[in-house]
Amino acid sequence: MTKVLNSRAIIISADRLDDCKEYLGTDVHQLIDHALSAGWSIDEVVVALSGLAEEEISVPERAVTFH
Repeated sequence: MTKVLNSRAIIISADRLDDCKEYLGTDVHQLIDHALSAGWSIDEVVVALSGLAEEEISVPERAVTFH
């Protein structure tokens, strides 16, 4: 049996996802506004944020689970 070190499974509760989005929404919009005021375009900001989020969930040892 192969042992995976530092494995972090991503477990998402479907009924909590919308609440989490709402909770993070204000901070995300402030982050976007901050990046825009620094001179980045909205397209650059959104693609960069998407890439950062993708990096967080693309760790090979992780598995995304909806329940």
